[in-house]
Amino acid sequence: MTFLQNPRPRLNGNNPLITALGRATVAKIVRIVCLNVATAVFAFAPLWAQRPDTWGSEKSSESKNESSEQATPAGDLGKPLDEIWRIVFRNSKGEDVVLDCEVARTEKDKERGLMFRKNLAKNRGMIFVYNRPEEMNFWMRNTVLPLSIAYVHEKLFIASIHDMKPLDLDIVSSDIPVLYAIEANQGWFKNNAIHSGNRITIYKKPDDFKIERKNKYRKELKVP
Repeated sequence: MTFLQNPRPRLNGNNPLITALGRATVAKIVRIVCLNVATAVFAFAPLWAQRPDTWGSEKSSESKNESSEQATPAGDLGKPLDEIWRIVFRNSKGEDVVLDCEVARTEKDKERGLMFRKNLAKNRGMIFVYNRPEEMNFWMRNTVLPLSIAYVHEKLFIASIHDMKPLDLDIVSSDIPVLYAIEANQGWFKNNAIHSGNRITIYKKPDDFKIERKNKYRKELKVP
């Protein structure tokens, strides 16, 4: 909106309009014009006063729509990944505990993670695979499941374990460079006596673990 400076004509003796009509007449005309302008301004004032509120409502509505879109899965965002690795944890009791994990290796899959999932089976999880060790940071945007995350060192021992709240945007950092991150239902690691320092073995073909266990059992039977 452009600001107009002093729209009134100057009342001085050199103005020809004043000479022709007289000072009183010109002054009267000026008063009438100013009165009409003031009336128009007051008439439209309620309309201008409503505009900021209207804009605010529209902006608020847009924000709500954006929030709704973030919380609503589009297409196959909540669909499980196809590739499965079997992760075997050697817990603090010396026992082997198995977690079958979906493999997130592409940037798209890692960004999505377990977003929009409504459930996760008891002994299922997700492993995030990286090409080289790096400090990792995770949050729970669009993730309604309570989860626990284990950061795994390149030498295949657990560096740290953290619980994460649904939809929490606080960053959960590995603090040190790690090669893998493994997510499971919240409390899964604790309930299975798995702690920092415990080692893992990765089987990219889940059946390989069954075969290995079977062969190990046969060898034990042959021992006199």
